Amino acid sequence: MAETWHADELRDGILPVRIDRSDRPVNTFSRRSLDELAEIIARVRRDPTIRGVVFRSAKPGNFIAGADLSELRELAGAQAARELSEHGQRVFADLAALDVPTVALISGACLGGGLEFSLACTYRIADDHRKTLLGLPEVRLGLIPGWGGTVRLPRAIGLRRALPMILTGERVNGRQARHRGLVHDVVPTEALEHVAAEIVRRHVAAAEAGTKHAKPLFWRSGQPRWRRWIEETRAARKLMLRMAERQVLSETHGHYPAPIKAIAVLRAGLVSEPAGFAAESAAIAELSQSPVTTELVRLFFLSEDAKKPPADVKVPIRPDAISNVAVIGAGTMGAGIAQLLAERGIWVRLKDVQTDYLSAGLRKIRQALDKDVARRRVSRLDADRALQHISPTTDYTGMGHADVVIEAVLEEIPIKQQVFRDLAAVAAPAAVLATNTSSLRVEQVTPDVPHPERVLGIHFFNPPHRMPLVEVVRTERTAPEAIATALALVERIGKTPMVVQDCAGFLVNRLLVPYLNEVGYLLVEGATPAAIEQAAIQFGFPMGPLELMDLVGLDVSAHVAENMHRAYGARMEPAPLWQRLRELRAADAGGKKKKGGDKLLGRDWRRRRRLTRPAARMVKRLRKELGERRHEPYAIDTLIERMVYPVINEAARAVDEHVVERPEQIDLAMVFGTGFAPFRGGPLRYAEHVGLARIVATLEQLAVQHPRLAPSDALRRRAAEGRSFLEPIPSRTPVAVA
Repeated sequence: MAETWHADELRDGILPVRIDRSDRPVNTFSRRSLDELAEIIARVRRDPTIRGVVFRSAKPGNFIAGADLSELRELAGAQAARELSEHGQRVFADLAALDVPTVALISGACLGGGLEFSLACTYRIADDHRKTLLGLPEVRLGLIPGWGGTVRLPRAIGLRRALPMILTGERVNGRQARHRGLVHDVVPTEALEHVAAEIVRRHVAAAEAGTKHAKPLFWRSGQPRWRRWIEETRAARKLMLRMAERQVLSETHGHYPAPIKAIAVLRAGLVSEPAGFAAESAAIAELSQSPVTTELVRLFFLSEDAKKPPADVKVPIRPDAISNVAVIGAGTMGAGIAQLLAERGIWVRLKDVQTDYLSAGLRKIRQALDKDVARRRVSRLDADRALQHISPTTDYTGMGHADVVIEAVLEEIPIKQQVFRDLAAVAAPAAVLATNTSSLRVEQVTPDVPHPERVLGIHFFNPPHRMPLVEVVRTERTAPEAIATALALVERIGKTPMVVQDCAGFLVNRLLVPYLNEVGYLLVEGATPAAIEQAAIQFGFPMGPLELMDLVGLDVSAHVAENMHRAYGARMEPAPLWQRLRELRAADAGGKKKKGGDKLLGRDWRRRRRLTRPAARMVKRLRKELGERRHEPYAIDTLIERMVYPVINEAARAVDEHVVERPEQIDLAMVFGTGFAPFRGGPLRYAEHVGLARIVATLEQLAVQHPRLAPSDALRRRAAEGRSFLEPIPSRTPVAVA
């Protein structure tokens, strides 16, 4: 019995092939499925009555999601990785060499090996469904396409357009794919089979006519002829690859070998197809043994595990059951949450206290959707439909229809408590009541809510549509049914959930505050902004801590720090610099902020990073008040220790307090929630690499002058026992990407 490829009866000379892997919820390539595809190709070669082949998935929302990582990670060594790559290349080469037309009808995720398969087909037709995404995300797991993607994609859409898809894992929807020439056409889902039959008929008719210059079935879309001509020159290709290499090194700082290896493979592929295929399989063999690949693949599996409910939640997770959500607060976060929900087809009741606030929130949503339309991320019809799913209000009418209510108002306890008292009176008895607070305990803002078993936290990160993580915060009284509803909502909007226990800052912000707080101390001690930013970026953060604080806003950061100080005491005491700057930039008598007063970073005449004048003056004043003497320039390693070791210290406490079910979830949360260097695997994996004993010794030395940095009992105990936070990682690494 076939595992994945199911050939149906011939229809007018067309062989329909259903892609439906029987043992997986999504279609993925295994070794067996590659062999099955080879058997179908051999049958087509033997049977002269077959005039065309049409491939279509039988799984809604999924074409082929790539390779089966759970199987492929069991491969032993580089040679096994090379052999699998070469096997896939041979099968797809045989598919491309068939004398009859082959049509891939793409509906849903077409990623990794799925896209490489479709590139080997004669025609690719996509539908306009929201779930239809095409891409080669292998680089995000430390790999490159291994079944011919580095060779076929540039030939299909041109090198300029192929580079971002291969080097960054960029995914495109059906409309974007049509614009780039990646698919031949985009049609409604219902029309896919009809279009496929017509394509085969016209292709066969043109071949039988034997016209040398037959009219093409599809006009190529996108770049003008002069640009295609320039791109086909050897000099232009060399220049593009040199520029891409320079940009990759600038953005990754050499931490990720896969993009650089991909560029080398692309160079070989532009010489000849055989050279490209050989370079591709050799690169797969080398990258499969990279420690970066090991960590990135580990994070992938952690993200898949995070989608499963906690062990004590036996209630079914039903994303389709979520149809109505109310959002209280139309500020930046509330508007972002409302947009995210509406784009997924959820009816949103958006409330704020004044029409002006509502108007501003709706304007932000409309502007964001207009940008997505301009970039072909969504159609104008989908954007208008999302707006129609948002119903604004200044009162609580309509709240009784909501399955979930999300509060996203100011981070002030009295205001939040009043909102929940109001909600308790108007929301349906079975509705889940959630707070989006980022630093307060859920039970602090919902102390008097009737039926506390339906109360929890759903903490989005800013901006909600970009950040992949959502913390689902359970109190001691939260019922499993409420957690299941929250997880269903998170799955419905395509985010990764992290179930955490109720505590101040939950998990991510609790670990992030010591990192940002230490920067305030370092600046007063004499560390330069440029050195701090450089150290963080060199460590692997996507941006420096000062740039991050400018993005979040000093007022928000300081307010969160104050809440954390109240909850955790001296170790979370805010740096004096942040409090002074907040006071300096406080609102004037009219309640308006001073222009430009919420920024820390600027640039000097040489475009080097420096503090803004108000921040620099305050640093100088504090240094004088505290009697700080001039320090020698800080080494990058010293700065990393000062900023990152406190994160590890707090993570050890979180493990002991069982804030999450398993310690490795801390690694995933910090990577997805803060951008903590993915190639390092997260703070706990990094701690194991450095050595817990060394971290404890360093913190003890620092604590002589900075008592807040003293190592926690949890960290000391682990180091003394020589016991790891995490389970050992497998010695063998995967060689393909799902």
